[in-house]
Amino acid sequence: MLLVDDSHEIAEVVSFYCGAKNINCRAVDNGQEGLERIRKDKFDLILLDIAMPEFTGIDIIKSIKQEGSIESKNLVVFTASTNRRMLDEIKNSGVKEILRKPCSLDDLTELIEKYRPTTNINQNHLETLNHMNGVNPLTRILLVDDDKDHLKLFTMILEGEGYSVDAYADPVTALQNFRPNYYDLALLDYLMPRLTGLELYRRIRELDSRMKGFIITATHEQLTDIEDKSKRPENLKVIRKPISNEDLLRKINSILN
Repeated sequence: MLLVDDSHEIAEVVSFYCGAKNINCRAVDNGQEGLERIRKDKFDLILLDIAMPEFTGIDIIKSIKQEGSIESKNLVVFTASTNRRMLDEIKNSGVKEILRKPCSLDDLTELIEKYRPTTNINQNHLETLNHMNGVNPLTRILLVDDDKDHLKLFTMILEGEGYSVDAYADPVTALQNFRPNYYDLALLDYLMPRLTGLELYRRIRELDSRMKGFIITATHEQLTDIEDKSKRPENLKVIRKPISNEDLLRKINSILN
């Protein structure tokens, strides 16, 4: 799959999703490089933003159409534009469809699965891979994030690695349903309504003193009370966003082992 979009936030979400679903995704942030990739490589799906500086998505569509290859490409336009005339021209250009921004993770999932080649995955093979990676299938993770798209992404990544995940979008509900001596790790978003991730972790520790945890936070947020080791609650570490799937799993495996 190829993503051509100058938004780093969108690239992060799509790359996270593809990593969780074991999909090879190449992301480029400018139109000229995107066109070169489309010409050079074959992709099952090309997700193309329209509003990019200098060389736009429209320029890419025109170039591919002039070359006579647009019909052979699974090209999907990704745009927030409401310009009806432009959208009609795009529909008639030979692209497969238009995905409107902002879209939900469910919309993105449906689109990618639609163009993803059908493969049969042997469950025994997956279990063997998990065993080789050192993942205990009984390892249980409590995941709490009020962003439902992030919640789904992290759940897919963790379950794909072989972990058992209980996911909550509401920290209070997560606390009410918390079971002492059940979870091995808590993975908590920092900024949430009613309870921050730090407050939730402290409440959890009152119920289960052995609980290990990660606070997930964006790089611009200040968490001096966690980063200062003298003030940090025991067995709590910080994961800074953005983070790759591999680094996320590496950090989780390190605190569990």
